[in-house]
Amino acid sequence: MRPLRSVSRFAIAAMFFFAVDPARAQSSKRMTFDDVIALKAVSDPQLSPDGRWVAYVVSHADMTADAADPDIYIVAAAGGDPVRLTTSKKADTSPRWSPDGKWIAFISARDEKPQIYLISPSGGEADALTSSKSGIGSFQWSPDGKRIAFAAQRDLTADEEKKQKDKDDAVVIDQQFRFTQLSTIDVATKKVTIVVNGAFQASDPQWSPDGSRIAYVTNPTPKADDGTVSDIFTVSSEGGTPKKLVENEGPDAAPRWSPDGRSIAYLTRPGKPTAVGLLQLAVVSADGGTPRMVAPGFLYQPGAATWSNDGATIYFTSPVRTTTQLFSVASAGGTPKQLTAAMGVISNATFSRDRSSFAVTFQDIQHASDVHVATVANATALTRLTDHNPQLRSLALGKSEIVHWKSKDGMDVEGILVYPVDYQPGKRYPMVAEIHGGPAGSWMENFPGGWTDAAHVWAGRGWAVFFPNPRGSSSYGEKFLRANIKDWGAGDYRDIQTGIDNMVAKGIADSTKLAQSGWSYGGYMTAWTLTQTNRFKAVMIGAGLTDMASMYGTNDIPRTIDGYFEAEPWNDPTQYTARSAMTYIKQARTPTLIQHGQADQRVPIGQSQELYLGLKKNNVPVELVFFPREPHGLMEPRHQLDKMTREYDWFAKYVLGENKNIVP
Repeated sequence: MRPLRSVSRFAIAAMFFFAVDPARAQSSKRMTFDDVIALKAVSDPQLSPDGRWVAYVVSHADMTADAADPDIYIVAAAGGDPVRLTTSKKADTSPRWSPDGKWIAFISARDEKPQIYLISPSGGEADALTSSKSGIGSFQWSPDGKRIAFAAQRDLTADEEKKQKDKDDAVVIDQQFRFTQLSTIDVATKKVTIVVNGAFQASDPQWSPDGSRIAYVTNPTPKADDGTVSDIFTVSSEGGTPKKLVENEGPDAAPRWSPDGRSIAYLTRPGKPTAVGLLQLAVVSADGGTPRMVAPGFLYQPGAATWSNDGATIYFTSPVRTTTQLFSVASAGGTPKQLTAAMGVISNATFSRDRSSFAVTFQDIQHASDVHVATVANATALTRLTDHNPQLRSLALGKSEIVHWKSKDGMDVEGILVYPVDYQPGKRYPMVAEIHGGPAGSWMENFPGGWTDAAHVWAGRGWAVFFPNPRGSSSYGEKFLRANIKDWGAGDYRDIQTGIDNMVAKGIADSTKLAQSGWSYGGYMTAWTLTQTNRFKAVMIGAGLTDMASMYGTNDIPRTIDGYFEAEPWNDPTQYTARSAMTYIKQARTPTLIQHGQADQRVPIGQSQELYLGLKKNNVPVELVFFPREPHGLMEPRHQLDKMTREYDWFAKYVLGENKNIVP
């Protein structure tokens, strides 16, 4: 049920083709699944206080360790060759500049448990700052650079350590939580002071400008189901009695202090807690009180706030249809102004101390993510600083288009189409529809180079790839997001199928060579589709929900299902039965590949087992694959490669009629 990457799109015509480099268009080399695994992922750009440098993370697949290996890099904002600062075989992430710009703190797992390390921007050896027995989560430098606040699980007691060693470790559900606490560490002496410690989860520490207080977020337990039940507190940076910032049943998160320390901007959903809805940007006195909504009419979901130095303006990023954009809004309230015009996805905007410039990562369907910078005064002019995947220029990639259609009830729906390489108008092609997760995910105009969306590989093999954003997708406003409440498998299903009809009517898709695939909620929708129509020659269901009643009782986020079904299965058994693919399993005829992480707690493997047995008993061609150790999303590169290759071979066999032997 985890949302996939979401993006949106601004003021663009119904049909728009992305430019393709002439050299690339003439290339005969096609992208492969091995190329997908070899891609370097660029993320978390952090602009130095003086705006002269950007620290960021580059992750690649270490096939020997069968794991992602992220490292810290730095590049000059004026341009030049990037420098790799860390070379550990373990994860190095979360670079954060000291206020004076002389140090970069980051989290490294090189010594088993993640710890905060310090390294000079000019290079050299990194020094461990913390020695937490449980590992470090989020952290932030104090304004004077003398301390760092961090979140970490409380350490085990001696008795707990002994029981763990002796395997005397029975687990009582909803008890025995190891909560996360907030501490500060003196950078010079390494003295640790516990600031917040209680029967709750504490995270996201944020220092007040004068360093006297820390704002932070709490959740009642570490359970994923309590992720939307959050509050904001403030506390003295020396410790003491915390003070709750606002009284609100709904979630409050991402506190950010104003420059004068008098106010805090944060994200909230007023009213009763629900898992379905967009957050709003609010400002409240740092001493608490009645908050005010800064942009109550804003259609989309704002990200965390960054204040201007004079406190008059707040900056934030937001998904807008199929792109993300940077906005500004008066802190006193008003209509947000879009600053960027990105025809793709910008992420993780960070600003210089004087707020004159910012750094982001940017990607689009033709280009993988890289670090870019711009000035706030001319935010549309992004300058690329890095080029971590130059090999893509030698590959022939499919062009893409934003497509629109009307659903059966007249609702406007949008999606992305990636054309086959060497597409010829008038010729029909096999097409796979990729359904996103969530259901509140959205397909974005990011580079489709992951294990769930490797569209350019399919395009290179002569397929069209269709990414619909049906009702329930998150980047089209609150009304569209909530349009599938108590309606799973109905309006959303029709949105997708009418989109496919549209691709057939345009002469792009061959109606006799259709396939559908999806993971998580995309798996739910594909399992549902399997039992409602036989138009597809094959489907792939990844970590899909198939029996909503049993799903409710065994998954780790029942509150999310409450939000969509507005009742528990024992109070509305009819709805749960009616929205479950297993209810209609005898109607299924389509050859089905089922894939699932064996350690998945979000969608437990019983959902796939039920579907597998139902199809097998009804003589439908089916294969069930479990990936050991994997949670809801696949983490190990070899499993990711297996998933992509196995899925393509299944479709090639049943859609194209190729004589494929699906290797166990």
